[in-house]
Amino acid sequence: MALKLRKDIKKSSYYVWFLGAKESKGLRGSEYILPVIKHLEEREKDVEPFKVTLQVSHKGLKIVQNVVSQGSKSSKPKNETIKHFIPHNTITCVYQHEDVIACILLLFNPVTKCPLHVHAYRCDSLETATLLKQQLQTLIERPENQKKFAEIESRLKPVKETKKVESSLGSDTGTSTRESESSEE
Repeated sequence: MALKLRKDIKKSSYYVWFLGAKESKGLRGSEYILPVIKHLEEREKDVEPFKVTLQVSHKGLKIVQNVVSQGSKSSKPKNETIKHFIPHNTITCVYQHEDVIACILLLFNPVTKCPLHVHAYRCDSLETATLLKQQLQTLIERPENQKKFAEIESRLKPVKETKKVESSLGSDTGTSTRESESSEE
């Protein structure tokens, strides 16, 4: 069977400020992204974000960061390029808030042991942010990705419902002041 190349995305690069990343409480939805954007924008006042290049293609999102590393005391600083590739099927949701683009990524972080993260980026203009959002949205809306995300959500819902039921079990502490009707006789 021949390999079908997807060309629904024209490869583009965006030079943006990485505001940061934070664990997400859900797979998709602005209700999970907005609190993170607010937190990262507040933090931006104290901590200057660093610049990265986002390369969007039909394969996914590549984050490229140039870092100056200091070797030994006698050596000159070296420029080092760090690249992170995020496959298209792990970007579950994208949200635009003015010139800020945030997306939920389904990637396991061994440090935090969390599989869901919100990444936020500030673009140089509203127009650039809109273009970036449109490209990421195209990746997200692929039928195979939507099917995968729906399957994950359906597996998560029964767990949430089970937890709610379990939390109400045994809630009677025996300190109720209400008497039964039969005890009034």
